[in-house]
Amino acid sequence: MKTEIRYGINAIRELLRATGRTPGDIFTEGFDPRDVDFGLSIIWAGLLWQNRDLTVEEVGDFCDEEDGRYVALIGEATEKLISAFRRSFGLKDDEESEGKN
Repeated sequence: MKTEIRYGINAIRELLRATGRTPGDIFTEGFDPRDVDFGLSIIWAGLLWQNRDLTVEEVGDFCDEEDGRYVALIGEATEKLISAFRRSFGLKDDEESEGKN
């Protein structure tokens, strides 16, 4: 399985649909990597671009294949998801907002 994580609008839509959360929920509630169900869903959505039939269970099995893989992938996935939300919804990142004040 390739592990290049990407989030387009369809990946975001699938994540929101699968978790029942809104973008506002995700931004205001934050994310705890110990919430493995949500964490695997985030990784799963970022991998859908390469396999639309991928399941969350398959992502869990993939993470189990190597020690520390979940932690590495969730760190990358969270960073890319936040960037994709900002890009898709026209939000400024914190550095841009601070630089213009």
